[in-house]
Amino acid sequence: MEQKVDRTQVEHILQKMREMIGEDPEAQVLFSEIAPEWIPRQAAERQFVMGLPGIPEKYKHLIMVAVSAALGCEMCTEVFTKIAKRKGVSEEEIAEAILVARFAMASTIFATATPALRWLVGRK
Repeated sequence: MEQKVDRTQVEHILQKMREMIGEDPEAQVLFSEIAPEWIPRQAAERQFVMGLPGIPEKYKHLIMVAVSAALGCEMCTEVFTKIAKRKGVSEEEIAEAILVARFAMASTIFATATPALRWLVGRK
């Protein structure tokens, strides 16, 4: 089922992404060639998330940097860092968010290993 896509709308969204990041959003540009109908959806999802009132925008940018780093996505971490900087988040805040993500990831190792540790000390 092919959806009708307004190519002008897609290009407008990609231009807004370029302005936000400060460079070409390569993954989205490439994906727009394959599935252009996804671009407006992705933009709407971002607008929805960033518009939610419970968490300040600055914290949302820090969360995106931290989660991207924790998930191991180099490109996402770089892009979200660039956006955060352009939105006024300091280098120190970004570095701290990455350290918090690192700590959270390291902590999950203990949680994951708990059954094996129980077995090792005989508490099956």
